[in-house]
Amino acid sequence: MNEPLVSACLITYNQIRYIRQSIEGILMQQTNFPWELIIADDCSTDGTQEILKEYKNRHSDKIKLLLQSKNKGAMLNWIDLVTTPRSRYITLCEGDDYWTDPLKLQKQVDFLESNPDYVACFHSVMVVDANGNEVRKSKNSFVHNRDLTREELIMGRVMSTLSLCYRNVITEFPEEFYKSPTGDNFLCSLLGNYGKAKFLKDIKPSAYRMHAGGSWSLQNEDKKKMTLLLSYFWLWQYYARIGRPEYAQGYYRKILLEGFYSNPFKVLVPAWLGRAEWLTIKTIRRVFRLVRNLFGMKAPLVPK
Repeated sequence: MNEPLVSACLITYNQIRYIRQSIEGILMQQTNFPWELIIADDCSTDGTQEILKEYKNRHSDKIKLLLQSKNKGAMLNWIDLVTTPRSRYITLCEGDDYWTDPLKLQKQVDFLESNPDYVACFHSVMVVDANGNEVRKSKNSFVHNRDLTREELIMGRVMSTLSLCYRNVITEFPEEFYKSPTGDNFLCSLLGNYGKAKFLKDIKPSAYRMHAGGSWSLQNEDKKKMTLLLSYFWLWQYYARIGRPEYAQGYYRKILLEGFYSNPFKVLVPAWLGRAEWLTIKTIRRVFRLVRNLFGMKAPLVPK
């Protein structure tokens, strides 16, 4: 096979029920250029690996397998996956999701080849249940289905990775990336340093599956909020370290705002107000410090 122009990167772990549909959605792609499918499995124990080997035997010229010898965790498995391709473009998918448009790759690559000022393009994503029945027409609010500027990407506007096709321009991930609990926010922010992103309306929505076994679906809202805050924290540290204070301060404020409006604050603050012993001088000082930070104080570049 000629050198692939695109690497479709598929991550999986114990997804025997869904992995075939995910792989088939990629293999059905119709293109006028060569591409490859790279699958990273995090040491599945449910028979997923046997299915992957079956597909590898049938499509040995198209499929590459990264089979972890021990469970590394979703983030490290994902990092191994996205740092493997040497192709010009990368697309992403997870083993319980699937693509629906056989021309997805062709349309995305055609756009990026013709528009060098764009680093990525993406499209709509619908939500389906465990059986593939549509739950929502769009995973994100329709107002988010639009083009994104460099600044928006850098400051945390995430494109659904299931729909994403991006230029393979990140030669090395920074140390903070490896400490972040999720790669989506960090990846999109890094890509923003290389260009803007285009929303393509003419690609059929890919399917994001919401089910009890999903790693993200299993997390409660507080856990999801904490994951987001930790991602912002490491982005703050990254931009502070490389000398981009405007972005470091932006993420510092995001941490304050997200933290203030998170469930722990909404639940605990009314309880505190009902108990006079909580209204100590120390508490009042913290409140004033928070308000001052929110409304104009510059962020420290590193935690104090």
